[in-house]
Amino acid sequence: MSVPTTVTTSTLRDRGAASFHAALARVLTAGLEDALEAGDHARAISLINRGFAEGTTQMGCDLLCRASEVIGAARTWTVQLAPTSQMRQRSAAEGN
Repeated sequence: MSVPTTVTTSTLRDRGAASFHAALARVLTAGLEDALEAGDHARAISLINRGFAEGTTQMGCDLLCRASEVIGAARTWTVQLAPTSQMRQRSAAEGN
């Protein structure tokens, strides 16, 4: 009995974006770990913000959760989120 294989098709742009986000996540995670180990909370916050701004919402959340695991819930973390409408406008402007 053969098992049907699932074929997912994606565009070159989608694969490129996924590759970029994977590389970005690795770099930001490594930087975050270094910052947390050094106790550099300002740098950690900057890296978390970059995860949200340049990556994906999930990436930013993952970085924030990691920081909370290391530092603990007692630390207050402040991140800056751009409204969705600004992100779309910026992306449209960058595409031109």
